[in-house]
Amino acid sequence: MTTQPLFAVLLCAMLATTPALAEQLLCVSASTDKQLVLYDVDLPSGALKLRNKIALKGSPGSQCISPDGNRLYVSIRSLDSVAVFKIHHKQRSLEHLGTTNITANAAYISLDRTGKTLLWASYSSGVVGSYRIQSNGQLGSAISRIPTARCAHAILTDPSNQYVFAPHTGPNAVYQFHFSPADGKLTPNQPAFVRPADGLEPRHLAFHPTLPVVYCDDEAGASVTAYHFNRETGTLDPFQTVTTLPPDFSGNNSCADIEITSDGRFVYASNRGHNSVAGFGVDLESGKLTAIGQAPTGDTPRSFNLSPDGTLLVAAGQASHDLHSYRRDSNSGKLTRGSQLPTGKGPAWVQFITLR
Repeated sequence: MTTQPLFAVLLCAMLATTPALAEQLLCVSASTDKQLVLYDVDLPSGALKLRNKIALKGSPGSQCISPDGNRLYVSIRSLDSVAVFKIHHKQRSLEHLGTTNITANAAYISLDRTGKTLLWASYSSGVVGSYRIQSNGQLGSAISRIPTARCAHAILTDPSNQYVFAPHTGPNAVYQFHFSPADGKLTPNQPAFVRPADGLEPRHLAFHPTLPVVYCDDEAGASVTAYHFNRETGTLDPFQTVTTLPPDFSGNNSCADIEITSDGRFVYASNRGHNSVAGFGVDLESGKLTAIGQAPTGDTPRSFNLSPDGTLLVAAGQASHDLHSYRRDSNSGKLTRGSQLPTGKGPAWVQFITLR
């Protein structure tokens, strides 16, 4: 009788108990080309392979995925509309279900935690609002439409689904709302907004998965500001601002996107001008940030996205019309550049889609 070497037995056991990484698509909003560009993703290597291009009637921007993972929502900014696509997991494809005019150029869209309400923020109009999602996944009736101020840049519910926050660059403020999951209504909180230090201009935001902390990247401040989040009142209070730039950089720069890892240990923000993604380690007791450096990107990295397993980051150069993928070290948070390839013109959003 032949006995297997011990290392072979252990390797087989590890493979049998290690869950396979979920397959991914990558969807890019090519705003100038008026199309969505789909890529197959090889998670182990970070390689991207063009799969399909979907022509649209207008310029796409922000994207979000339903909580059940079956639908993709895309803001069609030039048409003041939101398009809905069914995700065909086995076929690795998208099917257009319909497009609804929401009478607003939505710079940002998101879904509440139940997937029953779509939230939108209009940069050009200075208005935020909500729409009902029907059982078939398409948009139903309008629920809320609230004037705020110019340059509304993002809108997200907190993890409890009771509060909504909308950063505005123009008035240098994060607007605060009560949210009703039952009917999708937004109601201004008191106070209606919080302001960080002068000249920062909060743009996008990310909630820490366990700590009562919210992070905003600051467009004009070239920085990330951390806010204490009062879970009882739904209000924010800034407590730290950290630059996204190296000390020797003296050129013009503005921040665009921000993401946090699912374990809450690292935050990333994109620099337009320095053309990089800046990384920060998170103190898991205080929520304070410590810079870990910058990874170079294409020209004007407006959008980037982390893969759901946190191993891969893909950034789009809006002015260089390309994608850069990076392997992420889970211990140090450092990014190592992998593949680079051209994409559609004016990439304005990058979105991983998990397949089943």
